Amino acid sequence: MSKKRIVWLGVVVGFLFLLATQVFAAEESFGFDDGRVFVDEDVSLEPGERFNGDLAVFGGDLTIPQGSTVNGDVFVSGGTVLVAGRVDGDLAVTSGDLLLDESGYVAGDVFGLGKVDVGGQVGGDLANLFGSVVLRSTAVVHGDLLALSGSVEREPGATVLGDEVAEVPLPGMPHPPAEPVPPEAPHLVPEPPEVPLRPHVPTLGQSIARFVSRSLVATFLGLLFVGLGLLIVYIWPRQTQQVSDCITALPWQSFALGLLTYVIALGLESLALVLMILVILVAAALISTVILIPVGLFLILISGLVLLPVPLALVGAMVMGWVGLADLVGRKVLALLNVRDVKPAGAVVVGLLLSVGLAATFWLLKPFCCGWPFIILLTSIGLGAVLNSRFGTQSCRQSPAAPPSEPLPLEAMDEEAGQPDAA
Repeated sequence: MSKKRIVWLGVVVGFLFLLATQVFAAEESFGFDDGRVFVDEDVSLEPGERFNGDLAVFGGDLTIPQGSTVNGDVFVSGGTVLVAGRVDGDLAVTSGDLLLDESGYVAGDVFGLGKVDVGGQVGGDLANLFGSVVLRSTAVVHGDLLALSGSVEREPGATVLGDEVAEVPLPGMPHPPAEPVPPEAPHLVPEPPEVPLRPHVPTLGQSIARFVSRSLVATFLGLLFVGLGLLIVYIWPRQTQQVSDCITALPWQSFALGLLTYVIALGLESLALVLMILVILVAAALISTVILIPVGLFLILISGLVLLPVPLALVGAMVMGWVGLADLVGRKVLALLNVRDVKPAGAVVVGLLLSVGLAATFWLLKPFCCGWPFIILLTSIGLGAVLNSRFGTQSCRQSPAAPPSEPLPLEAMDEEAGQPDAA
């Protein structure tokens, strides 16, 4: 199962990272909590340098010289990678070549989409798709070797301690029996000595730079969301008012329905992910046949579309519900300030500034334990109101019942007795 997990997770991660390249194309480098991303820039570590955290390079070459160490995972897209030092994690290269020197060592798995030239040691599995694998005489792979839709060139002395697989068969599909390969005597090479790792403690300058960077990102995204809210209230003012009224009429019911919608959406996305993996497996089996390569590539390209419908609908409903909640909050705040004759756009701006500012503050403090839970809880009430009001097209207020009619007095009943009803 490890071979399949490496290949298909590598394909999915590589596809997502290629999409992420367009997002960060305007930045030369982008830092995050556990590493750094470089875009359109060649990166080279100094001999003896230790880089703590994950490292990603888009549109550039990466050089890890002898004596240097990357304490984390490495991902490179659109560039050449030279590893003569040590990588204490996984290594993935898409749309580029990988050269693992004799002195190079990768502690985890290695995944490639291109040419992979190995002369050093791989502590985990080695997988390559649609490219060639070259194993030098000094190469040692401690895990499995998987080369799908590619070639393998192996020099005498190269060692693979695990299994060697040329394709991943699907159950129930016949395959011609492979010729038995006589096992080779293992050529063990001693592992390099373990380097004691110390916990990485960021300096004061790094902490300040990280906080400033995250603050700028939060400010930009917040202003962008406020502009999107103004656009929604200008295009759909009646629908926004309907959502706001629904929150006022059914607050707890809307909150519960919104939380339930998030749970159902998570389950649907899990099923869609399983379906996408099955489509990729079938596509890989078709690619193994030369005639059906275009069909397999087409299936791989459209497999990502399986995950799009649910998130798009959920994000649209969440944004509209947040705008309706901001309209309600803005009107309440302005009423407390004795501001009269407020337009819907003004109330929405006030509500968005308060709610988005509070969400950004929690995100700056702790993104995962404070920011995202607060955003989910905040948007649940608006999401439920959007569903209750059918995306703002119907009112969820119950019409007041007509008061019961009082019976006529006895004198009036005697007077009307025997007389026909008037039209």
